[in-house]
Amino acid sequence: MVGFMAALVAALWAYDGWNDLNMVSEEIERPERTIPIALIAGVGLVAVLYIGMNAGIQRALPASIIANSAVPASTASEAALGRIGISLVSIGMIISMLAGLNGTIMSGGRVPFAVARDGYLFKALGEVHPRFHTPALALVIQGILAIALVLVGGAFRELFSLAIFAEWLFYMVAASTIFVFRKREPSVHRPYRTAGYPVVPALFIATAAVLLCYTFVSNLRDSVGGLIVILLGIPVYLWFARRRSETGS
Repeated sequence: MVGFMAALVAALWAYDGWNDLNMVSEEIERPERTIPIALIAGVGLVAVLYIGMNAGIQRALPASIIANSAVPASTASEAALGRIGISLVSIGMIISMLAGLNGTIMSGGRVPFAVARDGYLFKALGEVHPRFHTPALALVIQGILAIALVLVGGAFRELFSLAIFAEWLFYMVAASTIFVFRKREPSVHRPYRTAGYPVVPALFIATAAVLLCYTFVSNLRDSVGGLIVILLGIPVYLWFARRRSETGS
């Protein structure tokens, strides 16, 4: 069961990225309409493509070959199209990774930008570039940290395992805030409707908690590492919060 849940979390990585769109919602026209459509259509399209590719691989190759193949998609393409199949799959993977990196980089930089703008991080990170109108410094710092992780973290599998636990922890925490804000600010205008509230968000939180539990147990070292990195942010937040209260900003 532990192995199955760990594999399930890893498979969910294929659908990851939907959360990045929410980070740039401030810069989107009519986000209350655009974001739900983009999220539903985007995840649906990825599901069709992902399941279709896996169905094609299963049809082209026996299970024993898939199990022993480092890149089953390339192996299936080679069986169907020869050497040119490997080239086509490799080109497709490069394009896909570049597109994914572009979205992740541009959206990820908005997180420290927003935190700094609220006064909980260095003020310079919350400034916008005068020409490009982007959080330039936040993007640069994000790039430096990414390079450091690649140099220190080692193989992609280790970095992937480190990210999985941290990501799902924040997914669970973010989903739980809906209950907090609905109780704390009941009269605030809400452009988004949560269908099936409170059952749907509660079900998501429970599912994320189960996935986190199995992920933590099955990959203890990387999960502890991710948790330590997250906890290191608490004293930083408290220091800036105290500084913010003292200055009254």
